[in-house]
Amino acid sequence: MRLLAGVLWFFLGFVSGLLPDGARAQDVLDGRYNGALEAEGARIEIAPDAEGFRGTFFDRAGRSQDFAADRLGVLAEAVLDMGGETVLLRMDPKPYGADVALIPLDAEGQMQMARARFLTFLRPGLEMPEPSKAYVSPPTDARGRITGLGFLASYEFWPAEGVRLGYLSLPPRFQTLMQLFPAVQLDVIFKLCLSRNDGPALAKALRGQGVSCGEVVPGMAQMQRSGQFTNFKREVNQQRTVLETSVRCADGYLLSKPECDRAAADVAARAVALDTPATVLRRYR
Repeated sequence: MRLLAGVLWFFLGFVSGLLPDGARAQDVLDGRYNGALEAEGARIEIAPDAEGFRGTFFDRAGRSQDFAADRLGVLAEAVLDMGGETVLLRMDPKPYGADVALIPLDAEGQMQMARARFLTFLRPGLEMPEPSKAYVSPPTDARGRITGLGFLASYEFWPAEGVRLGYLSLPPRFQTLMQLFPAVQLDVIFKLCLSRNDGPALAKALRGQGVSCGEVVPGMAQMQRSGQFTNFKREVNQQRTVLETSVRCADGYLLSKPECDRAAADVAARAVALDTPATVLRRYR
């Protein structure tokens, strides 16, 4: 069954948020995982054993290779040969499947993070909707630049690590603009809270927002239990539509003057409003 775009966020973030940190730590890599988006057509079959994990990686062309993986906490790490290149596979279990990093290694065994790929693999039965034309692949480091429009069209599809790197790659003016849209900001903060490397990006996103991951993660769980999750996502989508229009106008896309005037008036009103991610979170709990 193909999921609607609004439901995708539930699987690629919210499901994780329903679980406390201790429960998430119990996620175990075991079974079949199907590649999504850039990894569509690939799959990984993996099972724990006494020394870590045993598995098989199937690429998009159907070629397969068996691997033995080390266990690093809940993660699995294995070395693969991909097209004659040595690649480190790192799998991070999630309730919806796994976030997978493929990191090339040089002749000395050093990780080449600039050429790494961050991919999402889903458990059988879950599928992603088609992204919009503005979708961009998740960045592999924070040295490049992601446009505000590309980030807005893509972050729901990215693994948490991609959101972290994407947020760090945004122009500072867009980070500031996004703070005027507190439901969107809260949505992004939640994804950042799910990243295992949550330092500078999370610190920037949380600054002045009145919330912490310790409040956001259980708060999102409470939204679901209270039946308010759908209403929250409706507000996120409404705010994101206006924010996307504001970004298009600011970046010189071809839009009508009335559209840009309405977006500018909305931004001006939000600049003096008292709404923050903290008040949004309280509103829907």
